[in-house]
Amino acid sequence: MRSFEAGQTVVRRDRRRSGRVWSEHALRVVADTGEALVAACPPGAETRWPALYVKAGAEG
Repeated sequence: MRSFEAGQTVVRRDRRRSGRVWSEHALRVVADTGEALVAACPPGAETRWPALYVKAGAEG
């Protein structure tokens, strides 16, 4: 299994059942122990998701 270095930037991708990417979040690796990958989302980190989801959230 691939391991990540502390401080490295990784991308978390959420996928629908169809395999299509729903959202992406840039995260910073805190630790990768082989049992757990610990990552943090720093303030101002880039995040992408569908515009309709954002619109629905804004309109309630």
